[in-house]
Parts: sequence; C-alpha cells; structure tokens
Amino acid sequence: MTRMFIQPLLLTAAAALALTACGGKSKSESTTAADSSPAAESSGGNVVGPETMDEIRRALDRKRNVVARCLAPAIDGGELPKNARGRITLGFVISPAGKASDLQVVKSSLTSKILTDCVMGHVRDIEFPQVPEPLPWSYTYGFEAV
Repeated sequence: MTRMFIQPLLLTAAAALALTACGGKSKSESTTAADSSPAAESSGGNVVGPETMDEIRRALDRKRNVVARCLAPAIDGGELPKNARGRITLGFVISPAGKASDLQVVKSSLTSKILTDCVMGHVRDIEFPQVPEPLPWSYTYGFEAV
C-alpha cells in the first residue's frame, strides 16, 4: 500500500478510537441534562453487571421530565429567580431491594428546599433493579427556567 493511502487510514482509525474512548458523543445542555456515576463493584466484591447499571441510568433518565417540573414551584415560592438555571447532584445508595436510601445533595448550583425535596421525592419513588449489595450512586439533574 502506498503511504498516501495508509496515513488517512491511520488517522481515521485514531479518530474512531478516540470517539469510542470518550463515548462517541458530547454532553449537551438541556432542561434536564443528566450525568450519573455508579460504583461498579460493591464493597463485598460482587460486581454489578453493565445491564443492571444501564437499567439504573434509564430509570433515572425516565424521571427527567417529572423532575424538571420541580423548578416551577421553587420559583413560584420565591426561593429561586424566574430565570433560574443550574444543576443538582444527588448521592444515594441503591438497596438490594431496589430502593434509593441515604439521599443527599452532593453538589448544587440551586439553593431551594422546595426544589431539593421535590427531586429527592421523585428519586425515592423509583423502583431500581435489585442489586447483590447496597450500591452507592450519584446522578445529576439539570434545570433551566423557560
């Protein structure tokens, strides 16, 4: 093969590898942008499979629209300005029975008890898949007043 053919081929392969390594997509800002961070291995050494981890992410993602509605009462209650936007990251533990416990705000750019209580309530209502041992998890919900 000629050098002119090999060089573009190598560049294409390198680009494909880079995209695969970073997930292949960029994060975008939206009304309810989300980010989650699991602990793939519980403290006892039992590994939680990728299917279970994906199912947990999907369960949290499905609540995005409902959680987004938590912003309006916080604005109406005067706790946040009408142009409020930001993120709330919750940390919690998924019990072997599939329920969220020990919920806490890990990081937030929005200070509102109404908003926090609403978001935590919706996460508590989620029925997660069963896991072999308690599984620490975090998840970020994004908000933007329109």
